[in-house]
Amino acid sequence: MSFIRKIKKPSGTYYARVESHREGKTVRQKHIEYLGTSPNAREIPVDPSVAGLLAQAILSGTTPPDEMKKLLKKLGIEFAGKLKRLALIYNPPLKKLTLRIE
Repeated sequence: MSFIRKIKKPSGTYYARVESHREGKTVRQKHIEYLGTSPNAREIPVDPSVAGLLAQAILSGTTPPDEMKKLLKKLGIEFAGKLKRLALIYNPPLKKLTLRIE
């Protein structure tokens, strides 16, 4: 079973999803996923045909959080909790478009 671990470094606090397993008498942790500076952040791959609609809602700056959550649900993206940040990210070397939700 995995859990979220807080990692303190001089440059700041980071979070990672880790899994514990036993090797003989010692317990080791395996990093499964790096979560960055927020343990609740998620990155979801986005279809380019939907990206325009998301970009328009994000860039308008007038869409309330409740309406944004309804739009995400309509697109098949479930998010429980309070919506703090939303970013549409394009990674040119990978040609990958993702939606980062915090």
